[in-house]
Amino acid sequence: MSAQAGFFRIRFRADPVELAFFRGGLNRWLLGLDWPATDRQDAVLAINEACDNCVQQAFLGDSGGEVEVVARLVVGPRDRRIVAVVRDDGPSSTSAGDVGGGWLTLVNACMERVQIRRAAGGTSVTMTSRPVPLCNTAAVAGS
Repeated sequence: MSAQAGFFRIRFRADPVELAFFRGGLNRWLLGLDWPATDRQDAVLAINEACDNCVQQAFLGDSGGEVEVVARLVVGPRDRRIVAVVRDDGPSSTSAGDVGGGWLTLVNACMERVQIRRAAGGTSVTMTSRPVPLCNTAAVAGS
């Protein structure tokens, strides 16, 4: 796992047990950014759901694949957001009915923007959080 002030990255086996470790690291990173509690919970929930979907659907119980999460802080003139990408290297289904379900409804409720891309080498879900207020950047950089 790699976590710097404005960047978070983790790659883990597609195994449900691994999700708990990933969630803890993501939550610590957001705490270090002084992310508001409700928005932090929404982000962790949404990103976890995307990861869980990879584990459950892309690999169908086969823990041989990997899931990667890369998140970055984007600071604007009046607010800040995180952009997180969840990628798997599992087989990608091209059936339109496979995209969606309860996990996607939940992710859309927690994030401002969600985009899904499927390719032969796997699927990626890009999520952009709702904007949160700026904070003291000196405090965030020092964490």
